[in-house]
Amino acid sequence: MKTQKFLHIFFGILFGFLWLDNSNSVWAYDNKSRVISGYWQSDPRSYTFMSVTHASLEGLATQIGLVVNAIKDDKTAFGSALTFTISSRETKRIFIARTNHSFLSSTNIPSASFIIGPSDFAHGHIRIDPVASNPEIQSPSGSGFRDVTMLSFWGAVVIEANTTGFAMEFIGDMHDSGATPSMNNSAPVSGVN
Repeated sequence: MKTQKFLHIFFGILFGFLWLDNSNSVWAYDNKSRVISGYWQSDPRSYTFMSVTHASLEGLATQIGLVVNAIKDDKTAFGSALTFTISSRETKRIFIARTNHSFLSSTNIPSASFIIGPSDFAHGHIRIDPVASNPEIQSPSGSGFRDVTMLSFWGAVVIEANTTGFAMEFIGDMHDSGATPSMNNSAPVSGVN
């Protein structure tokens, strides 16, 4: 009887740990294989432009699949997610714009990709995820890693009326920089830049 009670308690605790681990993984945001940009916007007077470049770094797979999501500030999607594959030495152009924009369309710019949403003002953040389920593991053929963090991202929010705007920052891409562990006045910023 004691053995049976012990087994019930043991499996109950084990089940509890496994359940907590799985439920937390749903909410966990693993940023080691994702790229984000903190801001984008689109309205009747502005749109967002971004580019993705596969720089053919050593150890990088020749083709990498990625999913680009424009998330509004209320945590809903602005248009449909954009999924595509980028090849070595290739640059993809992406526009985030409103419905029925006067010149941003696949007819006018057939080589670009678009995330199209409603015409009212919207803003939020961009999240870029790998298509590969394990980008930190080399592809089965051994050709390299399918890691979106090794791609180069650039972007700008464009204000159409006066053709101005501002650059976007991408966190987690190959240009990402970070401060040194000891943040004092004599510690320089480290990283690629």
